[in-house]
Amino acid sequence: MTVADGALLAASREAVLARFPLSRVTEAFFDDMLGVLPPAHIAGVPGFFITEAVCDDVHAQFVHAGGRFYGGYVGLADRAGLITHARIAEFDAAHPDAVELAWYPDGPEEAAR
Repeated sequence: MTVADGALLAASREAVLARFPLSRVTEAFFDDMLGVLPPAHIAGVPGFFITEAVCDDVHAQFVHAGGRFYGGYVGLADRAGLITHARIAEFDAAHPDAVELAWYPDGPEEAAR
């Protein structure tokens, strides 16, 4: 792989991650995703992952915490980007009136509402 190929892959991976950042989701969306494929779990990480990758190492992660439901695309190679209870607390503090998504957003602007 050339340096240019690596840069293109990194750019497209970042674009995919940006399409569904950490967001509140409805309970129905959460439940639907729980039944799509057998969920994958990682020891010590809350929630579950959709086993089929969106691209590269990017998977959807869903977490039920504090009576709310959350989801987003995460890269498994970068543990810092996983949805954790600390990231959820930061998200809730920054977005107290976040809209719950009923399905995957069409773009990052929809997820940011």
